[in-house]
Amino acid sequence: YATESVNDDMSFEHEIKSATTSSLYAGQYFVVIQHPMYNNEFDVYPDNPLEPQYVYGSYPTRNSQIFKVGGSGALQGTDAAEALIQAINSPMVDDTYTKMQFLVEEPKVTINPIGEQAVGSKFEISGTTNLMYDDNDLLVEVTSSSFKPTDKSQSGEFSGATGTVKVQQGTDGLNKWVFNVDASTFKPDEYIVRVSGVTTGVVETALFNVVEAGAIPTPTPVVVETPEATPEPTPEPTTVPPTPEPTTVPPTPEPTQQSPGFGALVALAGLGAVAFLVMRRN
Repeated sequence: YATESVNDDMSFEHEIKSATTSSLYAGQYFVVIQHPMYNNEFDVYPDNPLEPQYVYGSYPTRNSQIFKVGGSGALQGTDAAEALIQAINSPMVDDTYTKMQFLVEEPKVTINPIGEQAVGSKFEISGTTNLMYDDNDLLVEVTSSSFKPTDKSQSGEFSGATGTVKVQQGTDGLNKWVFNVDASTFKPDEYIVRVSGVTTGVVETALFNVVEAGAIPTPTPVVVETPEATPEPTPEPTTVPPTPEPTTVPPTPEPTQQSPGFGALVALAGLGAVAFLVMRRN
């Protein structure tokens, strides 16, 4: 519970310190922002601003207990937020409010893939974190895997790098960090990167190799051949058979009509004779 003054431009701001969030469990939290309105008094309020145990109301009388927020039997999470909103929504209360929510996560840091590096090269080790930017430092330690403590009489030549970096503002809800490395004094070996929070208990590690200069193969560009288009066969021209010429059939000659010949006259003469004979006999 806290109160803030409203600025001349009608804005306000409240910062939740790391000392507060460090004691919070990871999870979802609800915020209710309340304004006293016309009577300039909060009609719903805690009994103790520093360590509240109860939420009080001014109806029916001042300091009327509404619900418990601390100790045994206290409302938690959404139940406490809903009870507070219902109390402010009472028709006997002229206060107004708005609500919001936020997430508290466990601190975390990631290291981007480093890849193989060459002796004498300069490169960056980078990553992301959910720690607040400008307010947190990270300790970055790069040490050879073969490094180990030695006696005073032995040479304890160190190959690696160490330093602190500030968390920078990032995007998509994650901030970023970058550590520059000069490998001019590095020896070919496997190296361990350890990133830890200066004021938080977050730790992350990664491995990468340092090789002799010129030992990193240059990637051969992959040539992708474009297959040639297969030409389509030219279709054979279709031969259209010629239309046969119509055959002219010579007309059948009509028979020539001839004058009755001798045989016909004989026949006619014979018929006449018969007719004559018949007529005579009658």
